Amino acid sequence: MSRFRVVFLDKLLPLTHYETDILEAVGARVEQIPCSTAEEIRIAAADADAVMTIGVKLNREALDALEKCRVIGRYGVGLDNIDLEAATEKGIVVTYVPVYCQEEVAVLALTLMLACERRLLIADRVVKSGNWKSSVAAVSGARSPRGKTFGLVGFGSIARQVVPLVKPLGVKVIAYDPYISPDFCRELGVESAELYELLRSSDYVSLHVPLMPSTRHMIGKEQLDMMKSDAILINTGRGALVDQRALCEALKDKKIAAAGIDVLETEPPDPGDPIFTLDNVITSGHIGAATEEALVRLRQKVAQGVADVLCGKWPEVLGNPAVKDKLTLKD
Repeated sequence: MSRFRVVFLDKLLPLTHYETDILEAVGARVEQIPCSTAEEIRIAAADADAVMTIGVKLNREALDALEKCRVIGRYGVGLDNIDLEAATEKGIVVTYVPVYCQEEVAVLALTLMLACERRLLIADRVVKSGNWKSSVAAVSGARSPRGKTFGLVGFGSIARQVVPLVKPLGVKVIAYDPYISPDFCRELGVESAELYELLRSSDYVSLHVPLMPSTRHMIGKEQLDMMKSDAILINTGRGALVDQRALCEALKDKKIAAAGIDVLETEPPDPGDPIFTLDNVITSGHIGAATEEALVRLRQKVAQGVADVLCGKWPEVLGNPAVKDKLTLKD
């Protein structure tokens, strides 16, 4: 008989043996029951000892429906879909996976930049439509990165992985991050800049900051107006870092040249969203971490964090440190 019940609340990824092997080894029975409302969560997981989620909103109402839950395992880097204060009040440990896909996201940022700069999808459409001779004209305005400036908004672990990828292209790299010292930037061959300086001087602006109240819509009309008319905006962070309505207007009015965005302000998006009507936008559907290798690391790490708590141990990564005042677990 199983000692624990674990419910995976999402359907974005299938449950695999990478999770179940780890959890079953500690006596857990694992089920995948997709939910979207607090009532559905209550029906599916009121008696669960643990839940795992990717994007399901675990607000206070949803957490109140979890009567036995001891741990929440979040697949991914951020925690913006979980009410950490409410979880802490209930004595629920929240664990997540901040380190598993830095290289993958950095490579995607570079890919989006190059695809936008070289008008790659436009050329693809022209050739496939039978207008091969028009391909060169269709990508008019494409530039070489050499001699350009690549601006990183945020200089955390992913942004730092971008640096050695773009440097061989002959670009100058600058970064804005109020929590990182200029000396540290210089050690990595990167110049430190204020945000307004970065926006005004960069040919490529790549966003790498977490979504918090202070960073929501940090790139809006005012910031887009500061950018060069031939600049390209790259967002592999969180969609709500950018005011998407303002971005659409800036792209339509040619205030900036293009945008490569892996993330959207609302996910899943409305199929009729104006962003999908623009030729100078590439959207990739939040695939930054979607390599086979990264997904294996993600699955194993989230399962191990949940298993640790079920066995009375603190997980390697704790999303709500204040819960330590309520629980006594082993290090």
